[in-house]
Amino acid sequence: MKTILIKPCWSYPVDPGDSTYNRNWPPLSLLNCAALMRREGLDADVLDANAERLSPDETANRTEGYDRVFVTSASLDRWQCPNLRIDSFLKTVHAIRKKNVSLHVMGTHGTVRSRQILDITGAQTVICGEPEDTVLDITRGLDLEDIPGIVFYRNGSFIRNPPREPLDLAQLPVPAYDLVDIGQYCYEVMGDRFALLEASRGCPFQCIFCVKSMYGNGFRVKPAARFIQEIDALIDEFRARNIYFIDLEFTVNRKLVENVCDHLIKRGSPVKWCCQTRTDSVDTELLKHMKKAGCQIVHFGVETGSERIRQTLKKGITARQVIEGMKAAREAGIQTVCFFLFGLPTETREEMEETIRFAKVLNPTYASFHIALPYPGTEFYDMVQDELGTELLPPAYTGMVSYETLEKITRRAFRSYYMRPRYIAGRLKDRDFSTFFRQAKFFMVYLKNRLWS
Repeated sequence: MKTILIKPCWSYPVDPGDSTYNRNWPPLSLLNCAALMRREGLDADVLDANAERLSPDETANRTEGYDRVFVTSASLDRWQCPNLRIDSFLKTVHAIRKKNVSLHVMGTHGTVRSRQILDITGAQTVICGEPEDTVLDITRGLDLEDIPGIVFYRNGSFIRNPPREPLDLAQLPVPAYDLVDIGQYCYEVMGDRFALLEASRGCPFQCIFCVKSMYGNGFRVKPAARFIQEIDALIDEFRARNIYFIDLEFTVNRKLVENVCDHLIKRGSPVKWCCQTRTDSVDTELLKHMKKAGCQIVHFGVETGSERIRQTLKKGITARQVIEGMKAAREAGIQTVCFFLFGLPTETREEMEETIRFAKVLNPTYASFHIALPYPGTEFYDMVQDELGTELLPPAYTGMVSYETLEKITRRAFRSYYMRPRYIAGRLKDRDFSTFFRQAKFFMVYLKNRLWS
């Protein structure tokens, strides 16, 4: 039987009514699924309709000749922050349903709202949580009742199978990057020929706003040698120039990071890379080692400038630790992206203003301001669910200020941060003009579609 795994096309850069930036990044989770299938001699193809800018009907037409179709509502880079609006996904699924295929869907939405997604998609199954082993079982032809981690209907009865055990990351093959064109992908703050890899899944910290339903419980790490094999394959076989190590907290396992850096330094590879971590999980020594190995950017989740809200979020970090981590990154010559949220539980208007002031004090290379989303499956959601609407994924918590106010604060935060003479002069001083103008073009598109809409 022939199988195709599909990432739908999303509006660029954002969907109307949705603050989520729809990146053109490779569907790593689908590439993992395909690699597992092919290792067992099973046929597998991947269609990235987002990269090819295919309409739902065009995507459905590309399923001709396939017996089984899997569609994701959130590939791995969106597991933690899925789109609120899933019209693109639903239109694609409904177009595919007109074909005579076995249809299965996966992603965060089906994991946190499994029965609702099963009903509105009409799919044969909804895969809950990590998809790789479950997709493999379905393509092996196992009876649905024998496959952990799915929901489905049988004889009119809704069936929820037991959850699947967490995936053994050491058993994953090199992602099947030969099934996509790596030249289609780009990260605007780094460059093209862009790829994603992961060295771990999960997170050992307990922040109340982070949706980790796709990752399961605990924190798992690939063996360093296994991860390095994937890096080498991306560089040597697929000529990747930029890689994002998409772990939730990449530097928590310091030994793995050091091994990766030692390898990249030894091979003298020109590849550039970035990662995400916490400011209390880095220091100047580690960051300088990362810089020497090609690290260009580190993403930090700062969230708030308020000490009270920081404690409410269970971040387990202080303002001083944030400042010290940012200082270490500057000393190492690494650019930074800091994420900030508005509309957190019990957050007042003044505390939101405090966050804007703190962002300017930190002065990261890029500051990203967003409305906090109370995703189902998080403690944030549990705290405020009585005040939320009936949407599949609620758009915001508005117990303290209105949604319109949150939108205005977010827009003003972007404008006041990026239009500072200090910021503009600092970027021009870097003299990396090709990168600066590529990034400026991206931000103008984003501003046009998001901040002045």
